[in-house]
Amino acid sequence: MIIGIDASRAAKKFKTGTEYYSIEIIKAISNIDRENQYILYSPVPLPKELENLPSNFSVKIMPFTKLWTQIRLSMYFLRHKPDIFFEPAHTLPIIYPKKTVVTLHDAAFNYYPELFTNFEKFYHPWSMKFSAKRATRIIAPSEDTKKDIIKFYNVAPDKITVIYHGLNREIFIPDKRSSYKHGKYILFIGRLEEKKNVLGLIKAYEILRQRGDITHKLVLVGRDGFGIERIKEAINALPVKIAKDVIITGYISQDEKVKLLQNADLFVLPSFFEGFGLPILEAMACGCPVACSNITSLPEIAADAAMMFDPYKSKEISEAMTKIILNPKLKNELITKGFQRTNTFSWEKAGEKTLEVILNSLQ
Repeated sequence: MIIGIDASRAAKKFKTGTEYYSIEIIKAISNIDRENQYILYSPVPLPKELENLPSNFSVKIMPFTKLWTQIRLSMYFLRHKPDIFFEPAHTLPIIYPKKTVVTLHDAAFNYYPELFTNFEKFYHPWSMKFSAKRATRIIAPSEDTKKDIIKFYNVAPDKITVIYHGLNREIFIPDKRSSYKHGKYILFIGRLEEKKNVLGLIKAYEILRQRGDITHKLVLVGRDGFGIERIKEAINALPVKIAKDVIITGYISQDEKVKLLQNADLFVLPSFFEGFGLPILEAMACGCPVACSNITSLPEIAADAAMMFDPYKSKEISEAMTKIILNPKLKNELITKGFQRTNTFSWEKAGEKTLEVILNSLQ
């Protein structure tokens, strides 16, 4: 049997959650299934993480520019359809095989359309609706996302399987250093955009610094996203002594991200919306205490291993950060619970369950 997988997101130069998911789920499946034949479709060569796949995996490189999945992959499927097609990143091509499985990561644009570009406002709802309707089976990364898919796209619950993401335990490990180049700092990792509530975090950081007894820097890691101009304006509007301690790193390598997590005093994810929230697990695995939003999927994923706050209240975000920084006992409790919580998640389990959904889609 031939199983096709869209590997275009795995091959992107700048990777965030969906890209890392694509890489890890392909790796996990390749470690399990040595019988079926797999074809990975991509516009460019695959990353080093996918270079040494077993012999039953082949790669089809099809160069193209924009809308690769919808146009180039659809053109290829006119003549060459696999028995099953797995789309790990939202969007089924408009021409697709009879049997398909798609992972729908979240439905944020249904709640916050104002936080997306004009193109995204059109394309994301259309592609999600198309994929939800046409797919044989759907994978959701959380129960919260499953509820949204049912709510917005009128999908039968038994068509959707919840499969949690895993965690790369070879990379995300605790390794504290006595000192690090940023000194003491609070860490955020994610695209610098309004739906991640970076503006709320900046305001919360200002409140925290105005106390006078906390001098931690705020390190913002990630690519520029929609609303970056407002984010930079908010930083520039801070008092000079606070603004100089807000560090924007831009996009960084996975290795550098791990070092930052290992040495941060606190990781904060104040998002308005997350379909899963992989960075909180990565932080926990690195021995970093976590504070995060108390909405969407985050309470489901973090459970009692993070301090929760209302992302719409900057003062509440600030209070959560302050409690963790000034209370060593609380900080250590969160670190211990974080380690325990990460045991729930593995890419091996995610791969096994995903492969089961793919193979069962033939029935």
